[in-house]
Amino acid sequence: MIKVKVPGLMKRDGYNATDLMRKANIAYATALRLSKGEAEAMSFEVLESLCKLFQVRVEDILEFVSE
Repeated sequence: MIKVKVPGLMKRDGYNATDLMRKANIAYATALRLSKGEAEAMSFEVLESLCKLFQVRVEDILEFVSE
């Protein structure tokens, strides 16, 4: 299973879903799913935007967790 660690990064930086949408230039529905850690997929473009916004590496956004 892939865990989305965006909620923790948002909390760290004090962002809500609207902030994420505007600052990462992504659709609100995508920002909302990411903010809840519920995203099932994302494009490399969104992943890159998140890395730039939070100034982190890919492994800080996504984590593999064995079930």
